[in-house]
Amino acid sequence: MQHHNILTGTDIAGKRALVISFKEKSIDHEDENLKELESLACTLGLNVAKSLLIRHPDPVHPATYIGKGKIQEISKMIQEETCDVVIFEKELTPVQQRNLEESFGVAVIDRTVLILLIFGKHAHTLEGKLQVELAQMSYLLPRLVGSSGRLSRLGGTIGTRGPGEQKLEVYRRRARERIRLLNARIKEIEKHRNIIRETRQKKNLPVAAIMGYTNAGKSTLLNALTHKQDAIVDNKLFATLDPLTRIVFLGDGIFCLVSDTVGLLSSLPHHLIAAFRATLEELKYAHLLLCLIDASGFSIEKQINTIDNVLEIMSIQHKPRINVFNKIDLIDETEISFLERNYPDSIFISAKTGSGLYELKNAIKEIVRENAYFRI
Repeated sequence: MQHHNILTGTDIAGKRALVISFKEKSIDHEDENLKELESLACTLGLNVAKSLLIRHPDPVHPATYIGKGKIQEISKMIQEETCDVVIFEKELTPVQQRNLEESFGVAVIDRTVLILLIFGKHAHTLEGKLQVELAQMSYLLPRLVGSSGRLSRLGGTIGTRGPGEQKLEVYRRRARERIRLLNARIKEIEKHRNIIRETRQKKNLPVAAIMGYTNAGKSTLLNALTHKQDAIVDNKLFATLDPLTRIVFLGDGIFCLVSDTVGLLSSLPHHLIAAFRATLEELKYAHLLLCLIDASGFSIEKQINTIDNVLEIMSIQHKPRINVFNKIDLIDETEISFLERNYPDSIFISAKTGSGLYELKNAIKEIVRENAYFRI
């Protein structure tokens, strides 16, 4: 089974999975990396039968990433747990993925493919579907090597091209053409968004964009601020891929547009960020960033670093921002006091219960006033 077979329609929900993470130099993150990978697998509907933490984070063998001894150990686990798929935290090269599949006798995917599959499952609008397909095609193009490499080895002698190679070139050409078409259609969407933004600017409405780690509660916050329930809320990673903008009343006659954006994840490949540029453009054109952090979730430092990295990639790290710690209803008073001491300029809320929303609206209102936006 190849990457492209999985990405173009094979339903792996319900399959038994062996999840493999790697121990980083920082001991603090080893458990959370494994838990995050397990959460991604569960979001896709996989049944995590076994998890494994490997001591060495760097490739041991260029052809298989891991050594022969570890391959034998994993093969035994696959048989004992009757696994259908193996998920690697590290991104694998086409050669590594193919060799591991031949060694294990089951499908092998990496973290990037797992994310792409979740994207495909959760994209609902045309824009979301186009962006997902672009991300998938960009990932698949360098991996079009035929079925276990057989296409490139069929027929042909020195100085000629066999039928397998010709077919492979057709696949690659079609993939490149599809990528060009997708980019063109996404640019059309961006033009439409620019028209909408120009209309907003004429009305002199300030815009705030909610950004943060996946499953931090962005859609729940948007619903709470607008007193509506039209933003999709689900306790799963990447539940929202399609941007949604609503108007929020801040008090004293001041209104603000607030946009929900796609969830972030640490070490998200740059080509995935590039594919979702149309959605992430909301961050670029926003006057204010609401950086949402799950106070009950994975490492606070990791979430903040991920936000900072994306802002740097998009060259918008100097925009006005408010760090908002969400889900305080899930932690105790001692933990809240600790966060308040360590992040004194932040707002602490529960989008679910409404706690802290008044303070958040006031903080947004103050920044709006400082930037001299007019009242409606």
